[in-house]
Amino acid sequence: MAALRKSLVPILLAFAATCGCGAQYVARGAELYSSGEYIEAAEVFERTESRLSDSSASERARYGLYRGATLLALGDVRRAGRWLGYSEELARAKPTLLSEEERVMLRRALDDLAQRARPDDPGSATASALAGRTPAPKRR
Repeated sequence: MAALRKSLVPILLAFAATCGCGAQYVARGAELYSSGEYIEAAEVFERTESRLSDSSASERARYGLYRGATLLALGDVRRAGRWLGYSEELARAKPTLLSEEERVMLRRALDDLAQRARPDDPGSATASALAGRTPAPKRR
């Protein structure tokens, strides 16, 4: 029995590690964003977008929030609107996907986006995001 337990430990540790990996890319991007390393955060989000289809709704909502906030910090209003709108859409359907702090962050980012938006361009991605008609993230 001790030998069986000893042989299962590495397997269980490996399993636990892979189960926790799902949201690591979101956490890493959020960490970089929070520390003001926007270019690095944008790179993490760009490289990991393909993981969205296999992610939980909460991970997708957080990804959209942090990717959108990162892009907004970098001045890419059009793409920021797309991702913030995506996060807002998910959070509107199920508010518990984001923490209270993240919901406040989303609201502030959307308010900032609205101030930067050009409402005279109804075809822009920002105008679409503000109207609640955000495109879904591209799938790879």
